[in-house]
Amino acid sequence: MERIILDVDTGLDDAVALFLAAGLDEISIEAVIATAGNVGLDNTLENTLNILETAGVKCPVYKGADKPLVRNPVQAGDFHGKSGLDGPVFAPRKFQHAQEEDGIEALVRMVRKNPHQLSIVSVGPLTDLALAFRKDPSVALLCKQIVVMGGSFSQGNVTEHAEFNTFADPEAASLVFSSGAKLVLFPLDCTRRVTLSPTRLADFQRRQGLSTAVFCACMESYTANYTKRGQGEPQMHDPLCVAYLIDPSKVETEHCRVAVDTDPGRTYGKTTKIPTDSDGGVLVAKDIDIPWFWSLVDRALANLP
Repeated sequence: MERIILDVDTGLDDAVALFLAAGLDEISIEAVIATAGNVGLDNTLENTLNILETAGVKCPVYKGADKPLVRNPVQAGDFHGKSGLDGPVFAPRKFQHAQEEDGIEALVRMVRKNPHQLSIVSVGPLTDLALAFRKDPSVALLCKQIVVMGGSFSQGNVTEHAEFNTFADPEAASLVFSSGAKLVLFPLDCTRRVTLSPTRLADFQRRQGLSTAVFCACMESYTANYTKRGQGEPQMHDPLCVAYLIDPSKVETEHCRVAVDTDPGRTYGKTTKIPTDSDGGVLVAKDIDIPWFWSLVDRALANLP
């Protein structure tokens, strides 16, 4: 059983990551932290609570950071909608609510209490992790592993050079990538390979279940936003990080250091690979078994309410 803490800025593909983690028997969600990113913290928290309630998950949910370490906040509402999760309509919640404890303090507490047992899945800006490592530098080395969606080594998706999660807090990303933690990174170069086709979406739309209905509503909005921009089929960035935990052998990786440009200017937030022969560095995903990934989504949704 893989015990995980999810750190999310819940938008449309984050919702898929949450459903995937909730529906797979191999994963135990110990906690979820909502951070500002795709939209502001109030919205990402609300979206997170609604998805977890839909999936029947009763783990604690915490508030993370409401702004980046240094830069002014940026958002991605143009892709995820004004709420960050446009599409589904949720009934009033019956059991999910945010905890009073601060999410960064909760992360530090849980990792210290369970050394080398908890995997962190971070699919938004890395602000929460950076703040946790600043609070207690030992936490970086006490995580079992940290699986991150972020960065690009080709073309960005928010600027010519930068991917959104890294661009949203480059200083946090730089701190985390150089922390010495056991890191696995899913950059755009890998995640862009996995898209949701109209045929596959139509197949999901024929299935039963509340979680599947919410998944479809999210993906209908996601598809429409990609289509409106002439960018093809919607890309499944965040859920690949969850899939990796089930079977790392299904992912092709390379080992390198990752540098983040933190100098204001045209390449702010750009990530660069630096070859390394040492143990320090990051395991970077290059490719993934796509049919296997969709088989996990099928199984997870079938297991959910």
